[in-house]
Amino acid sequence: MSFEQDRRSIYERRRNILYLVANYLSTMGLHQTRQALVDETSLTSEYEVCDNIDLDTIYQDFCSYFLLKFGKQPRIVKRTESIGPLPTAHRKLSGARRKPPLPAVPKPDGKDPLNSITNVGDEMQALRITPANPAEHLEGHTSPAVPYANPKLLVRLQDHFTSEWKDLAEEVCRDLIRKDLRQRWASIKGLAGPIKVLKESVIAPLEHPELFVGLAQPWRCVLLHGAPGTGKTLLARTLCSETRESVTFFSTTASTLISKWRGESEKLIRVLYEVAKFYAPSIIFIDEFDSLASRRDTIREHEASKRFKNEFLSLIDGLESAANETAAPTTHDRDRVFLLASTNLPWELDPAFLRRFERKILVDLPTADGRKELIEHLLPTVTAWPEQEIQQLVTLSEGWTGDEVRLACKEASMMLLRNRINDRRSNTNRAADQDELQYSMLRKAFEQLRPGCVELAQKHREWNQRYGTQLVD
Repeated sequence: MSFEQDRRSIYERRRNILYLVANYLSTMGLHQTRQALVDETSLTSEYEVCDNIDLDTIYQDFCSYFLLKFGKQPRIVKRTESIGPLPTAHRKLSGARRKPPLPAVPKPDGKDPLNSITNVGDEMQALRITPANPAEHLEGHTSPAVPYANPKLLVRLQDHFTSEWKDLAEEVCRDLIRKDLRQRWASIKGLAGPIKVLKESVIAPLEHPELFVGLAQPWRCVLLHGAPGTGKTLLARTLCSETRESVTFFSTTASTLISKWRGESEKLIRVLYEVAKFYAPSIIFIDEFDSLASRRDTIREHEASKRFKNEFLSLIDGLESAANETAAPTTHDRDRVFLLASTNLPWELDPAFLRRFERKILVDLPTADGRKELIEHLLPTVTAWPEQEIQQLVTLSEGWTGDEVRLACKEASMMLLRNRINDRRSNTNRAADQDELQYSMLRKAFEQLRPGCVELAQKHREWNQRYGTQLVD
């Protein structure tokens, strides 16, 4: 099958699925939802679902085939962590009944929807103003946990890559995060410096692209380093949530980019950058970056690993990156890819990678004020306590990471929960003041933990003095 036939087959399959879904929504009486689907995907009355086929029939045929082949019923849905009302059950209608035709929606310029968008940048602009969940148009509430992808965008992505690289592009797109991770800058305490750098690198160029011209181009690569539990991954999650409407976020790991087949790892990293440019402006976040960018001059270094790192280095700081720095602001914004990496072992990174990171930011242990803000944010009831008690807790947590402070606050909450469970079992009614978190509980929880990253944090500070970026207020 030629590339053109393969592309046409992909488009027809997705088109037929959309018509089936629209027809099923109509039979279920969800006319408003069906109309939103028709408007979003530009379905026309040129086609209609055949009389002898519908989603119900396809589902039953698949279950019969699966039962015959494997001897058990297939699992179509599974339980999730989210809790919400179940959809109302409706009576299923027969698929043999005549289906109402879809309303006529004119195609743009009378062209095929597959070729209606010719400019990738225009398509990405259309994607950025589209809500992440179409239910926002219908009932006025959002459901961030449900990812949504524009069907036309999937077709254009298939059209953008050849059949040889198509499977690699689909594999890379699995790391694309479309849901809201529900993290906000206001919930991060004691990390004002790293937050300022991330806003300056990503958010400010989007709000004021006309200012970032010439030598004042936005940062392209930022490395976050620090002891475990200081909030490096939390910063990335928050950046993903805060820029969800305007930036595409890829959270990539070594399991995606490293392949056992010769030469495929280099292809995967190149495809990752090509897909990121296709969805630009984009952010590529790589956690535990030292697993991919360790030193190349060691004896144990394998030749395949060297090839992968050389390819990675050429993509980070190659000819195309230099050309983008001299381009117009709008063109630069359209193709801009921001690399964000985090590591607990920056001294293990290859010097060539360190050179390409324009900002190497230390995410240090929280200060006394930062620990106090974090405790008050996690346990709002402590704000009514005497200042002396809060300062004693801050002193007990000297040298702790932000995650260790969180664990101590969580242990105090669990103590209160255990007391409530015991009271219900013994049918005991406590006083109102005893049913709230007490200072003795929180102090006991803080005394149970010990700091575990003091020496490692000091090593990060020493490394940051030699190689890192010194933040100036």
